[in-house]
Amino acid sequence: MLGWELPPYHSGGLGRACEGMTKGLARRGASISFVLPKKFHDARYEWMDVHDASTYALAGIDRDFQDEHLCMEFVMRHQCSLMRGYAAGPGEVVCGTCFRGFQSAEHMHVNLYAKGVMEVAKRANYGVIHAHDWMTFPAAVAARKVAAARGKKVPFIAQIHATEIDRHDGSQIYDVEKRGMLAADRIVAVSNYTKSIITKYYGIDPRKISVVHNGIEPRSIERFPKHPLKRRYKLVLFIGRITYQKGPDYYVRLAKKVTDQFANVKFLMIGSGDMQASMVEMAAREGLTGKLLFSSWISDEAMDLTYQMADVFVMPSVSEPFGIVPLEAIQNGTPVVVSKNSGVIEVVRSCIAVDFWDIDKMATAIVTLLKNEPYAKSMVAKAQEEVRGLTWDLAAGKLIGVYNDTVKEAAYA
Repeated sequence: MLGWELPPYHSGGLGRACEGMTKGLARRGASISFVLPKKFHDARYEWMDVHDASTYALAGIDRDFQDEHLCMEFVMRHQCSLMRGYAAGPGEVVCGTCFRGFQSAEHMHVNLYAKGVMEVAKRANYGVIHAHDWMTFPAAVAARKVAAARGKKVPFIAQIHATEIDRHDGSQIYDVEKRGMLAADRIVAVSNYTKSIITKYYGIDPRKISVVHNGIEPRSIERFPKHPLKRRYKLVLFIGRITYQKGPDYYVRLAKKVTDQFANVKFLMIGSGDMQASMVEMAAREGLTGKLLFSSWISDEAMDLTYQMADVFVMPSVSEPFGIVPLEAIQNGTPVVVSKNSGVIEVVRSCIAVDFWDIDKMATAIVTLLKNEPYAKSMVAKAQEEVRGLTWDLAAGKLIGVYNDTVKEAAYA
């Protein structure tokens, strides 16, 4: 399995989805070798083997960063681009702190990762290549070629967690995505919403696409004492990357709409991204100082406490292939309002789904939940019943079915 990140070193939902998925697969007897761009020694993955592509991709890592703790500190502080998977700027040195003397090229980090994966593949025995998102697709093609050189037909399954159509970042990554989808033997989409995007914008035959919704680990939630802020205010929460796809500007407009009517409501925006500074400026222009509170980061350990602080969780995404955070909010007893452009509404009906651009309607939904506690509690109770069935074991069972079918198809191709 090829993926760009795993907790505890991850930047978003992709890493957490890969963690939950591999645990579910392992519980069903799957043997997994997971290849990361960079693995840290304090990360433990007892349910699978995890390989570090960087140790195979390049020789002569800069000796200044042989100290693992220094490297981890750097990655956490600067979001090392080897983990992000994006190209360095023109003329820059790729990972200059760790790998000196290697000039950058388009998607160089993806190419370095592919080189490392190819070396891992030469030493491994595998029956399926399961690759997550565009950063790993060139590596998957390379691993399939390694197997073919041994005379083995090993299928490449491309799982799509998000596309450039969702992110609107640029055409170069779109081209990598499309080549990967065309090369794959089978595509797994995290929702029917994503399947429709792949079919419409990438020209992929829908018969090649299987839908496997994400899941969540069943667990007992620790209940925390009421936060002091809750003694005076109702709280509305946003957690996610502060970037175009997630609709943070719509959230700021929501905060303005609601707090102009109700003085005892605070909005929280937790996350970081390329729109973070502009959102702070927008909030200031709208007179939301003290009404809309920002935090760049919270630890995984503090997530439950944060969800429990909120009276309403809002996900106003412009395009959201699935959306795991609403499931986490529901587990913690928080009602959710989400964009209609979200895959999660295919499996959780007990939420309020509104067009992301319809600020008036979304504001009305939030106010209704804030004012009508019995209604909010009833909605959460129904949503929790739905979420209890959305396990990673269920998703893993569907994935194993996809594996088996794809292996059979490859054998007869």
